[in-house]
Amino acid sequence: MSDSRKSSFQIYRAPWVIPVASRVLSDGAVVVDSQNIVAVGVYSEIANEFPDSPVIVCPGVLLPALVNAHIHLELSIYGEVCPPENCYSMCSWIRALLRVRECSDLTMTGILKAAQRMVQKQYESGVGLMLDIGNTIIGNFDSSPVEIHFLYEMLGSTQVATERAIKFMAELPVVQSVTAHAPYSTSPKLLEAIKNRCSQNGQLFSLHLAESIDEVLLLTRGEGCFPEFLRDRTGSNSNFPIPGIDSTAVVGYLKNLGLVNAQSIFVHCVHLNDKEIEIIAESGSHVCLCPGSNRFLSVGKVRLQAMLDQGLLPALGTDSITSNPEVDLWQEMALLKKEHPRVSSEVIFSMATMGGARSMGREEVYGSLEVGKTARFLHVQDEAYDTVHSPEELLDCLVRKGHPDSVKWL
Repeated sequence: MSDSRKSSFQIYRAPWVIPVASRVLSDGAVVVDSQNIVAVGVYSEIANEFPDSPVIVCPGVLLPALVNAHIHLELSIYGEVCPPENCYSMCSWIRALLRVRECSDLTMTGILKAAQRMVQKQYESGVGLMLDIGNTIIGNFDSSPVEIHFLYEMLGSTQVATERAIKFMAELPVVQSVTAHAPYSTSPKLLEAIKNRCSQNGQLFSLHLAESIDEVLLLTRGEGCFPEFLRDRTGSNSNFPIPGIDSTAVVGYLKNLGLVNAQSIFVHCVHLNDKEIEIIAESGSHVCLCPGSNRFLSVGKVRLQAMLDQGLLPALGTDSITSNPEVDLWQEMALLKKEHPRVSSEVIFSMATMGGARSMGREEVYGSLEVGKTARFLHVQDEAYDTVHSPEELLDCLVRKGHPDSVKWL
């Protein structure tokens, strides 16, 4: 590399740099050009290699952008729906949400503005990449500083609803990605049709899975609150329990439908057994956890250590404001650490960065501070970070503390 080219670079120096893909650096530096990272290392070595490049001194911590791998932007206009003291089951919360949506006299302009405000809030908190799921195509966010991948969510549990959904899907432009809601709300035929379309077009497939015990009871035994809910909503629950269910449970059912592979992201995954986790891990599929929403809905805690033991690095998502009033990925990390104190903070931070980027197939740009990746990364500051003395202390403070005092984009 010529000296003239080196002089066109810029160096960011900080007391701490968290590359994610390699060890935490004390007195570290990141070198960038106009678009990409050129080098990452300890400052003394970087300064020798790039002696003519200007240095910007940052007093806090440099780290990659966060990745929110599950959010529903279209729901941002509604606010909190049916807090736990008023909702005694997952079905009662879904009913409450449906009532709010069906009875609200909202314009598309209002929905879009609320979604845009949420995108800005996510950006200001350090989110650079996001996977948005919605039942309404509310338009694109080309002007957004956040890279947003939108999946149109399809539902249809009855034969009539399935055929209607398949016809509607066929009329969508190929560039519009689609996905399914959940195994209880999407028939086997529709699940297969959606997944086949995703595979043909090289698009992501996302599915709410095992979020509540009632969902598992419906699919495996035909019990819980969902049979009545489905009869009230669709007039039928004849698809459940799943015929021939065995120890592989719902994930085995999805595998038989061809839904379990590296282009699939399964969301929530609170109530999975060992065999189901094993199948997901072996297939290369991804998992996205939403601990804030799980807590709000009182559906339980994920078996995170079991997932890690199988080699999974889950992503993190906030879900929507209707089931998670904070909608903050920093709070998701803090809550996950509180629920799983034995899981290292390094792993949890990796989930909020590398885990999300991998699940969305964007790890060549996001997820870590490495050569060739985006030059858009974060500088965070907090008084609590000023007193740490080791990388382990720093990561623990970063994860446990929640939202930093200051989050700035570089």
